[in-house]
This record gives sequence, C-alpha cells and structure tokens, in this order.
Amino acid sequence: MFYLKSKKDMETSAIFLLIFIALSYFVMINVIYYLAPTVKHNEFPKKRFGKNNCTRIAENPNRGKNMEPIITKLSENEIQGKLKNIINNMRKIKIINERKGFIHFIQITSFFRFYDDIFIKIFQHNGKTNVWFQSQSRLGLYDFQANEKRVEYIHTELKKLI
Repeated sequence: MFYLKSKKDMETSAIFLLIFIALSYFVMINVIYYLAPTVKHNEFPKKRFGKNNCTRIAENPNRGKNMEPIITKLSENEIQGKLKNIINNMRKIKIINERKGFIHFIQITSFFRFYDDIFIKIFQHNGKTNVWFQSQSRLGLYDFQANEKRVEYIHTELKKLI
C-alpha cells in the first residue's frame, strides 16, 4: 500500500529540506572559520605546511611544476608594486600583512569558503631581486591543486611584467 502525499505536504517537505540544507551550510561555514582563524604572519614560512595542500617555490620546494623562484634586475620596490597589482586583481582576497619584502594575504575558496594563506618574499641576493612564493590550505589534507594554480597564476603574471 502506498501513501501518496498531497501537493501541499510535498511543498512543505521541500521547504523544510531547503531550510535544513541552508542551516547546515551556515553551520559548516562557521565551523571552518572558527577551526582555522586568520593569524597575521610577519615572515615567510621556513618550511612547507603540508605535502598535498601546499605549493612552495623557494628553498625546500613543494609541487610547483616547472616553476622556479623569480630572479630579476628590477628593484624590490618595483616587484612588490607589481605583485600588489596582481594580488588586488584576484578574487576574494584580503591582504593581512605587508611590509618591505613581504606580503601575506588570504584567498577564500568559493563554495566551502576555506581560507588559504599566501606568502611572498622579495629579497636581494647577489645583486638581483629574488621572489619566493608559498600558498597553503589551513585545513584538510588535499587542496585539489588550488594552491598550485594560485601560485602558477601569480608566477605567470609577474613574469609577464618583468
């Protein structure tokens, strides 16, 4: 024997289901936010954060297919200005800390709103300006190559400008 719901019962069930999904999403987003709060960093990380959720183009590199640290004759200030322009044109970013030779910003992923930290170090070595990059997820064991793509984008855009 079948129990057929009336159209009104089905509409009510659909509304409750949508409310449940919306509340679950809201709770999940807030749990992610509170599990990984934003911490202001004052220097480039000494090592990578994780193997599968961090891309590092610096000493002790991780992932970063075919990318090397950028070395140029341009000054640190010129490079930092160019990098700020690139960063400011990216979506869902917030610069957390910036000082001469260092930028720390976050980018928030679209659906789950994970916070990823991106660090850039700009320094002089042997009379040339060097640029190091590190992008890392705060939570999780894998990032679906999001950090790799982010570093590749910044790296490629900077290389176009030098």
